[in-house]
Amino acid sequence: MEDYKIMPFLTSPVSDAQISSDGSKILFTSTKVNLEENKNESHIWLYNLKEKKLRQFTFSKSSESNPRWSPDGKNILFTSSRQGENDKKDDKPKPQLFVMSSEGGEADKLTYRDEAVKSPKWSPDGNYIAFTSRIFKGEKIKDSDVKIVTRIKYKENGGGFFNGKYTHLFIVEIKTRKIKQLTDGDYDVESYCWNPDSNSLAFVTNMDPDADLKPFKDIYSIKASGGDPERIWKGEGPISSLGWSPDGNYIAFTGRVVDDPKLNWFRNSEVNVLNIKEKKAKSLTETLDQTVGGRDELKWSQDSKWIYFTVPERGTTNLNKVNLNGKIEPITEGKNNISSFSFDDTREILAFTSSNATTPTELYIKNNKKEAKRLTYLTKDLMRKIKISSPEEFWFTASDGVKVQGWIVKPHSYKEGKKYPTILEIHGGPRSAYGFTFGPAEHEFQTLAQYDYGVVYTNPRASIGYGEEFSRMVAGHWGERDYLDLMEAMDYVLKNYEWVDETCLGCAGGSYGGFMTNWVVGHTNRFKAAVTMRSVTNWISMYGTSDLWYNDHDINWGKLPWTDPEKAIEKSPITYVDKINTPLLIIHSENDYRCPMEQAEQLFVALKMLRKETEFIRFPDENHELSRSGKPKHRIERLQHIVRWFDRYLK
Repeated sequence: MEDYKIMPFLTSPVSDAQISSDGSKILFTSTKVNLEENKNESHIWLYNLKEKKLRQFTFSKSSESNPRWSPDGKNILFTSSRQGENDKKDDKPKPQLFVMSSEGGEADKLTYRDEAVKSPKWSPDGNYIAFTSRIFKGEKIKDSDVKIVTRIKYKENGGGFFNGKYTHLFIVEIKTRKIKQLTDGDYDVESYCWNPDSNSLAFVTNMDPDADLKPFKDIYSIKASGGDPERIWKGEGPISSLGWSPDGNYIAFTGRVVDDPKLNWFRNSEVNVLNIKEKKAKSLTETLDQTVGGRDELKWSQDSKWIYFTVPERGTTNLNKVNLNGKIEPITEGKNNISSFSFDDTREILAFTSSNATTPTELYIKNNKKEAKRLTYLTKDLMRKIKISSPEEFWFTASDGVKVQGWIVKPHSYKEGKKYPTILEIHGGPRSAYGFTFGPAEHEFQTLAQYDYGVVYTNPRASIGYGEEFSRMVAGHWGERDYLDLMEAMDYVLKNYEWVDETCLGCAGGSYGGFMTNWVVGHTNRFKAAVTMRSVTNWISMYGTSDLWYNDHDINWGKLPWTDPEKAIEKSPITYVDKINTPLLIIHSENDYRCPMEQAEQLFVALKMLRKETEFIRFPDENHELSRSGKPKHRIERLQHIVRWFDRYLK
């Protein structure tokens, strides 16, 4: 493995842009890889717009994240697992809440909880900080480590087991440091926001005893002084981001109305607005035909007339705004992907993080209608060590007449007239998309290009950014139209790019992309080698063992597995294992609760029993996010195995 030198990589190098209310300074999180200690390190940085100076703001040995300005700009909150004054030296605390002066100095630790503190938010008057954290509501047997499971949702990929623990809402008063738990019960607070008067909060939950089985969410309000929650809107589907209007009359939220539960997951998420007095909600973006995003909280204009949100479209993610009449206007444009944003109080200065096809995420600023300006170059030195082959965008017309978008990357050593082995990469999701960005997936593409491979990646049916019909096309039909799109993409590439060697094609993908890789090699022999990662192989055994698919199985197939086992078997790649002749490398993480390890184990054993060419790479202490946020040395080794496998069979 030492023969395979992997080019330096980045882990969300710049994220979470937070501009001060007066528009003079921007906080953000910078993450770097520490190979020596085999970990990712995140610290808070500050850019002074008046002085045009950048400096690191936090320096502890533990990572910091979630920086937020106090309304008056004098203090900053953040979360960190660093030690506090009252911690014992042998304690290993989970991320807690800290506050420090915006001028710097020592940070004051406000919470000492056994569970992590998440989603901290200042009250508009600056007197309180709200946050969410888990509390234990289940049963415990004294001196026992046995888990008593009473609910379906008892584990989470990356979060571990949490049976009996529910996420609830807390506030801490800045002057007294007193913490008050606002919500309590057998339900989870999923998102929340302050009202403009700082005397109450709105939050999203489902208090139904069968909440784990239902996609419906309700909006409640609760007084900051305490008391019982009041339901202010009975939801008609899932709800995510909230945002209270400055005039106090409306709550904006992203979500969708569920009219057909079997297609719920494939419906567009829309920006909705709830009239609090009338307790009526309406969609503002139903004419957009794109799913929308709002980060952790939707932002309003100061006059309460506009709501800001992001839209993934054709491989891009840009910022838009919509008014209460449903008029939509773009704020940013271009072939890039915005990942976080914030405004000053005037809403005239926009700070955001963004990347494009050849540049990792950096910090940008935009004033009114002026062009966006890049402020940071934190990845400049590292990018000098990396050779980048710029992706070439292409579109092709599928056999049913629909246009499909894709990209192709040339090998770094590309020479005119030479043929090169080429890899088809398939994204996860499936409700996701590749695009004009440079992250872990694109680093993988460039690593393959470094070793003289071409790379093709595309957004087949089920991808977002092309309208609801495009993304719902494969509901109940995985391995059908999406499979055809992938194969027709390769047909297009072979016809239009003479340097692609049709005798040396590879295929790779993770999660849904792993499912599709398994499906592809079970239905065609056109690929000479393949790598499947964190994949799905058997829908029957997947049901009930995943942290997700206990509820979504019927969304995808229309029926529960025991009511229609024939359909589940038909759509399981393991069913076609005897038809797999392509050498297949299987990569899986042992703590993957999204696509459990048994999925990979079944496939490996079946292939070995059939005397097929295969290897099984198991990563300990990693979960479904290995390629994105795993330990750096494991991420390097994963890429080395991918290149090694393709070298063995394609060269």
